[in-house]
Amino acid sequence: MSITNTLVAKLAVAFVAVSMLATLAMPAKAATVDELQALIAQLQAQISALTGSGGASAAECTFTGSLTVGSQGAQVTCLQQYLVAANHLTMPTGVSYGYFGPLTQAAVAAWQAANGVAPAVGYFGPISQAKYAMVAGTTGGTGTGSTGSVTLNGKFGTIASVTNLSQYNNEEVGEDESDVKVLGMDVEAADDGDIQLTAMSISFNTNSNSGSTRLNRYVDSVSVWQGSTEVATIDVDDFTKGNNNVYTKTAALKSAVVRAGDTEKFYVTVTAKSNLDSTDIAGDAITVDVDSIRVLDGSGVTINDTTSNGADVAMNFVSFSTSADTELKISTASDTPNAGVVVIDDSSNTDDVVLLKGKIKLDGSSDVTIDEFPVTLTTVGGANVTAVTGSLKLVLDGEEYTESVSITGSTLVGTVTFDNLDFDMSAGDTIEFEVLADINDIDAGNLDEGDTLTASVTSTNRDYIDAENEEGDQLSDSTEKSGTATGEAQEFRTSGIQLKLISATTSSTAGNSASDDLGTFTIKYSVTAIGDTAYVSSLADAQLTGVTTGYTTAHADRAGTATVGGVSTVLVNVTDATLTSVGLYQIEEGSTETFELTTTVQLPTAGQAGSFRVALGGVSWDTDSTDPTPDNAYTSDLDTFKTSYLGLN
Repeated sequence: MSITNTLVAKLAVAFVAVSMLATLAMPAKAATVDELQALIAQLQAQISALTGSGGASAAECTFTGSLTVGSQGAQVTCLQQYLVAANHLTMPTGVSYGYFGPLTQAAVAAWQAANGVAPAVGYFGPISQAKYAMVAGTTGGTGTGSTGSVTLNGKFGTIASVTNLSQYNNEEVGEDESDVKVLGMDVEAADDGDIQLTAMSISFNTNSNSGSTRLNRYVDSVSVWQGSTEVATIDVDDFTKGNNNVYTKTAALKSAVVRAGDTEKFYVTVTAKSNLDSTDIAGDAITVDVDSIRVLDGSGVTINDTTSNGADVAMNFVSFSTSADTELKISTASDTPNAGVVVIDDSSNTDDVVLLKGKIKLDGSSDVTIDEFPVTLTTVGGANVTAVTGSLKLVLDGEEYTESVSITGSTLVGTVTFDNLDFDMSAGDTIEFEVLADINDIDAGNLDEGDTLTASVTSTNRDYIDAENEEGDQLSDSTEKSGTATGEAQEFRTSGIQLKLISATTSSTAGNSASDDLGTFTIKYSVTAIGDTAYVSSLADAQLTGVTTGYTTAHADRAGTATVGGVSTVLVNVTDATLTSVGLYQIEEGSTETFELTTTVQLPTAGQAGSFRVALGGVSWDTDSTDPTPDNAYTSDLDTFKTSYLGLN
């Protein structure tokens, strides 16, 4: 109701009163001019009081003692007028002001509950009167009102508009989730003055539910927020159930001020029960609405605004897992070992050989606990998996877990499950994991030279990962776990070579015309023979991928696209250029020698101008001095054996 309407109503009442008094007085006797003038003056004073104040306010009421049932007089009248203005009391037609009866007691109790006065029993004593002075404030003649600790500028502030925020519609509220925004609105104050939102009437309609219609089966509490500040909170049991399963409650707001001409965002949030019933979730069709907003202006006038009514915003209660949108993603790390030779001891175990490196990413809003993590092992050449390794280690983000391997018989593929992990991951985290094995010593017929072992986390392994969300629910195989991590075969030998990068450099020679530069790419590295004398081929070539048997192979690319046209490669042993009779470089056991692989890229044969790079693809080696084309390829951990990009034109 607007201020203008309020004043018109009061004037109309006064006019009717004048007419009635005049009508009643006439039959008794003719009134003198002085008596009529006195009567008119008295009524004009009452009209002036009504129109000047806009209703009872804190400035009009002075209390000299406690008021309770049976109290009478002007102080009761003033209190009743204030309660009417505050929408806590409706005086029945024909009932006079001035007597404190059960109706007034109930209104006082409602006002106390709305303003945090306890106990809310309807006794208007010193505590209530102090709260009254704080809430109602005082009215001055300068256009600025004070409501407790809040100062409102301007005397006639009103709500200019209430606009629902469309992004808050059919919001999902997960089991045990707190303060989920289910309704939002912009409240704009008119330019006439500041306003304080003192109360908000909120309703939930559960009538369309096919499951339970009881609000407390879904909701634990409701809050009102002004921006990021909570201005009210209500326990679900404080809502009153009305017709057609509509639950309502008027929430008293704390210091919710909107300055003249400004717009503030207000939200209704819900905290869900921690144990939502699946049947209730499946059948919920709940709407939420703000039926009215009680507004106080700088003059002390309270207005009940219903602009916000009728939104009926849908909301949806879901299980915790649905709301959390959890997904555990498995992937292979970029630095997992490439297929290659691992030199092992010929008489004792070789511990902690890295078979696989991977990553686990946790999407969603729920933390997760991983309790079981299976890994698949595959051997080629070994009698069975246990013949190759008897112990496996899993490292999760630095935490180590060990399991024995018991995959015997003729089983070449088997699964090892790490259990009782109790490993916690936080929502949004990405962690790294490693799978390492203790490799047995060489045992003819069981683990021979050249046998391999591969570790992987397959899709089947992934499905059997035991992981729970914060609520203790198992992650679903189909929607909450994804990805795999696949290692490459590690070949075991008692002898072999190890490489270490020394440097990688580039240079260019300009041609005589466009697109005819020559690029030179040099990779320098050391080779150490382990366990036996090693023989490295002196031949070199360039390939798009892989390693040519009997060669050291380079991989050239133009901006990521492999190329071999116009590419030539030369390998030189810087330490000792001597070749064996079959053209091999010989490296004695325990010795280290330095090699340079030089690759040239000639434009335009190699393609158009652009950025070029060269990487070491692999080195062919053997322990057989008579084989001119060594058939063992060293390809492990060569990711850093590459040059930077060089521009050629």
